[in-house]
Amino acid sequence: MARSEPSQTPLPGADGSRRLTVDELARAAGTTTRQVRALQTQGLLPHPHLVGRTGYYDDDHLDRLRAVLRLQADGFSLASLASLLRAWEANLTLGAVLGLRAPVHRVIEDDADVFGALDRRVGGHSTRRTTLLSLVPSTILDEAAAS
Repeated sequence: MARSEPSQTPLPGADGSRRLTVDELARAAGTTTRQVRALQTQGLLPHPHLVGRTGYYDDDHLDRLRAVLRLQADGFSLASLASLLRAWEANLTLGAVLGLRAPVHRVIEDDADVFGALDRRVGGHSTRRTTLLSLVPSTILDEAAAS
């Protein structure tokens, strides 16, 4: 009889993560065992770590299963999920997956940056208030003071 080599993959639970059976995984994710196995067959969920004849799943399996179920509920097809997961496993960016360059963002300066250090007070008055009031026509200020 051929001797089987021990698995080089660390077993779930060795690093403090949970060890879940397929039933426990499905229950934790709010789905069925049948759905878990179907996602494995389609390559959307990695197979469990085997210990004897029992498969154990870890927190990474649970996170991935929850992500697949959430995205599927949002309308992503299984084919598009497979493509996204392959890209994620290859550490591709969203831009690489979409085949687009990074968007050009126009930087809009904050008021404090536009007017300088406006938070400091000069002569008991806020520099910011004085600067902003200088933009308002004096006739409007006169009307406000009269009322």
